[in-house]
Amino acid sequence: MAGGGSIQGMIISLRNNKKLLRPKRSFLNQRKEFLKAAKGELNLRKASKEELELFRNKIYQERKRHRKIDITIWSGIGTILLFACIFLAKTLTDQVTVSEKNNFNTKADSYLELIEDGDQWLTKRKWHNAIFQYEKALEIFPKEYDINYRLTYALCLRCEADFTNCKEAKSKLDKLLLQYPNKSELMELRKMLEYEYE
Repeated sequence: MAGGGSIQGMIISLRNNKKLLRPKRSFLNQRKEFLKAAKGELNLRKASKEELELFRNKIYQERKRHRKIDITIWSGIGTILLFACIFLAKTLTDQVTVSEKNNFNTKADSYLELIEDGDQWLTKRKWHNAIFQYEKALEIFPKEYDINYRLTYALCLRCEADFTNCKEAKSKLDKLLLQYPNKSELMELRKMLEYEYE
């Protein structure tokens, strides 16, 4: 009698599967059942114009309500997305601003170090080294008056001491005089190069 329990389990399983495979209730099956219940006669009552109008208004109001709900939901989603985009844009601009500040600070530090180094070379009367440092600083901030003046000053001192690069010194000085005609220190440099202006 071994295996009796498993056979019984298989029979129960097959019965349950058969129940699951019964035809589902479709529209046609329901219609047939309804006709049987009504004994073959369907007595459908026609709706009046008022009832149809009432039904139409009810459907219209329901659609209107659904449309309002959809509009509310989509406008809420749109508002959330708009604020998210604004927040993201602000965050990115803040990061760019911080990056630009850091970049500017790095440039400014390098600029000041080059000027300080150039000034030290200038006091030691090492014109070539001072000019080299000033030119590197000029690459960082080319429109800065201070570095343009220092470079011109170093070129004038080199011209006065060694009689080299005098034309370059005069050219730089002329450009500065055009931009800043009222600077007294530029007039003093012009006196240093008097023989170049004769």
